[in-house]
Amino acid sequence: MSRTSIMLWGLLVWFLLGCIVSYLARRRTGPGIAEYFIANRTIGGFISAMTYSATTYSTFMMVGLVGMTYSVGISAMGFELTYLMGTILLLVLFAPYFWTIAKKYNCISPMELLSKAYQSRSLGAIATLFSMLMLIPYMSVQFTGIGYLLETLTGIPYRVSVFITLIIILVFTLWAGMRSVAWTDCLQSIIMLVSSLLLLYYVMNHFMGGVGQFFKIIQAEHTELLAANKMSYQRFLGLTVPWLFFALTNPQVAQRMFIPKDQRSLKTMIIGFAVFGFIYTLIVIHLGLAARHIIPEVNNTDMITPLILEKTPTMLALIVFLGIVAASVSTINSIILTLSSMCTVDLYGQFFEVDEKTKLMFGKIMVPVIAVLAFLFSLGKFGIIVELSVMSSAGLLALAPSYFGIFWHKRDLTAALSSIITGGLVTVITYFTGYYPLGIWPGVWCIIVSTIVFIAISLLKSPYKNV
Repeated sequence: MSRTSIMLWGLLVWFLLGCIVSYLARRRTGPGIAEYFIANRTIGGFISAMTYSATTYSTFMMVGLVGMTYSVGISAMGFELTYLMGTILLLVLFAPYFWTIAKKYNCISPMELLSKAYQSRSLGAIATLFSMLMLIPYMSVQFTGIGYLLETLTGIPYRVSVFITLIIILVFTLWAGMRSVAWTDCLQSIIMLVSSLLLLYYVMNHFMGGVGQFFKIIQAEHTELLAANKMSYQRFLGLTVPWLFFALTNPQVAQRMFIPKDQRSLKTMIIGFAVFGFIYTLIVIHLGLAARHIIPEVNNTDMITPLILEKTPTMLALIVFLGIVAASVSTINSIILTLSSMCTVDLYGQFFEVDEKTKLMFGKIMVPVIAVLAFLFSLGKFGIIVELSVMSSAGLLALAPSYFGIFWHKRDLTAALSSIITGGLVTVITYFTGYYPLGIWPGVWCIIVSTIVFIAISLLKSPYKNV
């Protein structure tokens, strides 16, 4: 059997296994939008940790971050570990409060929490539209990663590859909503971690002569990768700041704070994610460093992982390929489901008096609509995976002051709306014009401008009561 056939049969087996898990989840799924979008807040600690990890870590890691490490060395590790520590800190500080408030006020989407905190339906609606605008490029990145892999490893054209991805996503997401996504995420995260460990073990022993020899080779022949200044300070800051607030500003992970069944499960989710994230980051960074020695001259760094897999045994390449596909699919599923819940609760449900059954029907219709938009965007191959991912998170930073403002008695609706719109415009304009004032990247300007606007207007307006 040819390598291409093995890859395709492996993909089919993985898909069927995912379908079985989704079917079992569907059998446990009850009626109502709370059940469909957040599994009625009944997810246990382990599955919560795995779905949070699978949602957070996507193509960005095994394709994007490997390529970034190949290019800038250990600076990439500093960037990614800073993100991890920032996320854990935000979860420790905010997750218990958000979980409690979301349960008390029956919030299904993160934007619904904002709407109730600021006593405004308009805020949730605008934040929803803004999030969709920013997250479509991030979703397209996941399609792109799978497309590159399938094209390189099987010869299937890129457009056909991303279309196959679209079909897989729709099946997993539409079938049983959050319960299906969470259960399949558990499977995906295990595949992600095991496959990356196997690849690192093979690379270290087959190409580098063992772990000890790996360190000697990197220190002797690639000392430039160990320099802390390999990445400019402006770029490091521009890449890191958007990810520091990822846990709050990216709705697909913010919604994960709502799904654990109790505070103990929430604590398990945070600890499980911390352990998973640390191990996974170290694996990916070392793969990127090793790749610089194995394939020394590659211009398109998004092709580093596919090129490494071309040099590995077929079965190992298949396992790693499925791990990357799993990471990408889980991230897209989660984003699509969250955006669909926001469209249902914060747009359709807020402005139209309809029953819950009609709302749920609307939410299920929005799933393929959002998926197709991301699919169409991915056909354009608009940028490098790391850059597109950070651009999306940079724009979403405009939401950060409004979230932090929930804890400030002088928070104001006008301030929240103005900070989101102003910060978003600053990000979009700077990215598309390529003009970065003072050399500072868009995400940093976004958080600076949106924070100043939020504080200034809030101080001039009447405060709302605390939630």
